[in-house]
Amino acid sequence: MPIGTTDIHLDDNGSNGGIYSDVNQSNFAGSNLKFSDLIINDWAAGPAPGLGTNSYWAYGLKTGSDNPLYNPMNSASGQQTSNYKFSYFKNSYAYFDQSTYVIDFYIENNIPPAGRGDPPNDVDVDFSLLDDTLTANSICAMGGNAGENGGTYGPVDVSQSFTFNVEYFYIDGGVNNAGFNPYNFDLEVDGTNVLSIGGSFTTAIDYTMFSSLPTNTGNGFVVECYFT
Repeated sequence: MPIGTTDIHLDDNGSNGGIYSDVNQSNFAGSNLKFSDLIINDWAAGPAPGLGTNSYWAYGLKTGSDNPLYNPMNSASGQQTSNYKFSYFKNSYAYFDQSTYVIDFYIENNIPPAGRGDPPNDVDVDFSLLDDTLTANSICAMGGNAGENGGTYGPVDVSQSFTFNVEYFYIDGGVNNAGFNPYNFDLEVDGTNVLSIGGSFTTAIDYTMFSSLPTNTGNGFVVECYFT
């Protein structure tokens, strides 16, 4: 349930999702959590899929947080140092709702057919959406395979109802061609090419290789993988 646009509560008031209950759902850490603590920490400091240094998940609105949730950071016009407001949380989703917020994933494989007797040039993609340090547990797996010479996979929404609605597209993983052909790999996020590389048989990839770091558009992410 999203937080409403009026009568916003720190906790759940029974009609709108509260700021506290929205990010933690049923995983309440107790009744003494401060509003400021919920704001200045981020989801990745909490329990799995975070690193577990906090007993709760939070939004990461404090300046310097590397792992904020999309909303209310966007509503607050960026990260803040003080004067946090309940109004930042109007109509926010802490989680992808798979209607308004999704992660669409697509693979297209245009590597030509393999030579006679060679393994087919089928491809595999295996990405994980993580925190900025790439050490927290995956909050969303993005993967699939596509056959050579025009095979496709998706598009498919790979997010879950409990996948955090994150601001930044931090991913780690790799791509693989099962055959012997060299290939080129292009990764597009929200219609922008962020990575273009010549592939070997197996290529490791993470967000630090991107030409620009994709940020949430307000609808999640559209992730497209092209092999040629």
